[in-house]
This record gives sequence, C-alpha cells and structure tokens, in this order.
Amino acid sequence: MGKSAPLLRPLLLPAIVAAVWIMTATAGHLLMTPAGLRLHPVASPMAALVFPNALPDHLRHVLEGPGFAVVTVLAALAAAAFAAVLLPAAGKGAGSRGTAFLAAWACVVVASVAGSAVLAGGLVLAEWPPARKIYIFSSVTPLLVSGAYWGVIWGWIPALLAARSPGVQRTPPNPPAPPAPSAQPRRDAGSGRPWLRPLWAFAGASVALLLLTPVLATDPDVYAEPVTPEPTQEPVVYGADPVGPSLTPPDPQWCTGEEVTADIDGWDAATGHRGARITVTNTGDRSCIVDNYPDLAFENTGGWVMDITAVHGGSFMTEDTPAGPVPLGPGDSASAGIGWNGTAGAGMTRVGTLLVAPFAGTLRQKLEADIDLTEPGFLTVTRWAPAEPLSYN
Repeated sequence: MGKSAPLLRPLLLPAIVAAVWIMTATAGHLLMTPAGLRLHPVASPMAALVFPNALPDHLRHVLEGPGFAVVTVLAALAAAAFAAVLLPAAGKGAGSRGTAFLAAWACVVVASVAGSAVLAGGLVLAEWPPARKIYIFSSVTPLLVSGAYWGVIWGWIPALLAARSPGVQRTPPNPPAPPAPSAQPRRDAGSGRPWLRPLWAFAGASVALLLLTPVLATDPDVYAEPVTPEPTQEPVVYGADPVGPSLTPPDPQWCTGEEVTADIDGWDAATGHRGARITVTNTGDRSCIVDNYPDLAFENTGGWVMDITAVHGGSFMTEDTPAGPVPLGPGDSASAGIGWNGTAGAGMTRVGTLLVAPFAGTLRQKLEADIDLTEPGFLTVTRWAPAEPLSYN
C-alpha cells in the first residue's frame, strides 16, 4: 500500500472532480427536468441555483436506458482528465495557499466547460443532420453555460483539496540558487511532463463519448407507450330553439306550428335594401287563426344560432298591416313581409336558415334562406295578413 500511494495520489483530485460532477449533475437533472422530480414552483428556481442542469432533459430524449448513464460517466471522466491536465500547474509557484486555491478553482471551471463541450459535441452528432444549422447552437450553448456555472458553484471542493495537498509549492521570498548540475539517473519520459497522461485520458474519454453517443442514441418513439387515439366526437352545434319563449299562454283558436306549413318567397332588392315574404298554410283539419307577428329565429350556414333581432313593423321594402286576426280554413294561407339591409359581404358569416312559427311558444319550422345579414343585426317583420298572389311588375 505504501508503494502504491504515490501512484494513486495524482488520481485523487480527478476522481473527486468526476464524483462531484456526476452527483451534482444527476441531482440537477432529477430536480430540474420534467422527467425527474416535481418541485414546488417556489423551490424550483432555488434548486437551479445550487444544482446546474448539466444534463438537460433534451439529452434524455436522445439517450434512453443505459446509454444515458454511459454518456454521463464519460462526460465526467473527460472533465476530470482535463482537470488533471491543469491542476498540477495551478499549485506551482503560488505565493500562498489562497492563490493556489483560486488558480485551482479556475482550472476546474475550465475543465468543466471542456467536459460539457465534449458532451455537446456528442449530442450534436447524435442528432445529425440538424433540421437547421442554427439548431446546433441551441444544443451547445446551454451545455457550455451550465458547465461553466457548475465549475463556479462546485469547483471550490476539488480546488480546496488541491490547495491543501502537499504538492503545492510556494515561492519563498529569496529563492536559493539552483544546485550545480550533477549526473542523475535517467528518468521516465513522462515524468517531466505530468500533463501528458491526463491529456491522453481526456482525448480517450472524448473520442469514446463522441463515438458512443450516436451509437447509443435511440428513437424516442421506441420507449414511448403506445397511445390509443380517442374517437373523434362530432362537434356540438348550438342552433336556435325549436320552440321560442312566450310570455303569454296561447289562445286555443291560434294555429299551432304542427297545423301549418311555412314557406318563403317574393324575394326583392333595391339599393342595398332586401325584402321577402313568408307564408303559412293551414294543413290541419280545423279552422284556426293567426294574429299579430310571426315568431322568427335565425341560424347561420353552419347551423349555429345567430344574434339577430326581429323588429316588428315595416321597412323600406315592406309595409306593416293593420292589427287584427286572420282566420285560416283548411288550405288557406297568411303572409308577412320581412325586410333588411344587406350587411354580409363575401366570405362573412350569414343567415342560412330562417325559423318561422305562427306565434311565440309553438313549434318553429326551418326554411332554407340565403339572407345576406350578419350578426349582430336586425330584420323587420310585418303582421300576419291574408296571403295574396304575388305580382311581379
């Protein structure tokens, strides 16, 4: 054990860098990604300050299962090896342990950025070719920033150990003169260059990560649970009520919606004004009457109820009739005029269906009617009157 201690001592600090990197990066991944733990919204930003997300959730979508763990370890080894390249030089010639500590801390920051850069390169290769070249920066930049931030937050741990290690050399105020050269036994080729072996280790870990990341990358759909598509439901269309609201009880002598048949004709237009005639015909076995104004409702071409008000009275195209009941024997008809101003232009929602009832509170009948009226709007309607044959001048 005594003979192996000098050989293992140079590996202690890189091992600490790798261990801290793996533990904190894994903790940040679990705390800050949707695939991990769910923190309280207040605690999540605080956790992000302590545990930089050096393993973003995007990496989890590229690597699944053991591939994620393998790449994580290789990235940690790359950072540790690069730290082993830099740390020996940080303690040489330091005037104090504080200076050595700051120099070692800076070396760990640079090593962490180097490890994150290798990880970013593997991620880019795993997703090659990108949909757009600018997407490369969206993968690389967050990893580099997280790596640098990790070094700032956690790099003090190995830096503190490096500053307190026996290998730190402090420069005395009056350095003694160097001894005269003497014959020394031949040293190992790498003993004068302690950074050479860690550099080879960094290169090996980097090459392994760059090669294995594309190989271990998987299609996220392979691990996704099959989703059974839900049956598409027909959209619910809210049309006009089949029976309109009524404030008074109906007269038993009135013609109900079941006893008549409705129709629309007599279309007319002049300088933006429109007009038409609606009729109801008694198709029942008894005589009945229609009185006052029809009950009207409107639906657009898609079947949705429209916010259009039926105003009682005449218009530019129609003239209201005196009040009074209109008796209808079987087969007789009554009519009322409707008038409006065309407000629906091309491509605008317009009336496609007119619902007509002899009075409010009875069944409405639907009539197909292309009325160039949009909502909100209004339309005038006259009282019921005996239907007369149409005359075209």
